[in-house]
Amino acid sequence: MADTVKSLKTVETKAPSFDHEPSDSGNFSSEIATLRSEIASLRDLLADKTGIVYDKVSSRASSAVNYVSDEASSVATTIKEHPAATTTLFTLIGAIGFAVGYVVATASADSKQAWYSRYINDRF
Repeated sequence: MADTVKSLKTVETKAPSFDHEPSDSGNFSSEIATLRSEIASLRDLLADKTGIVYDKVSSRASSAVNYVSDEASSVATTIKEHPAATTTLFTLIGAIGFAVGYVVATASADSKQAWYSRYINDRF
């Protein structure tokens, strides 16, 4: 029969495991202090790199905002100078959109049949 968990006994060995090697000095505080100083230096290095990246991204974002603003003002100026051409362009775009929608709707309507047509065709 299977043994219960309480009846199992752990075997203690004095051989070092693969993930822990016993320290001869037994002074873990110096190891912890070394690890803390390494973490602090890595944190400072990461903060420096993050600051550099932030500066680059912010400068590129501001130049992109300036570019978009200039283009928007250029388009607004063109619309103010040529209102008839703008109206014609938007009307043409609307007509093309309507024509495409009409063609798609009629093409899908041709493929559909009424639900009752299968019953009428079978009887007559």
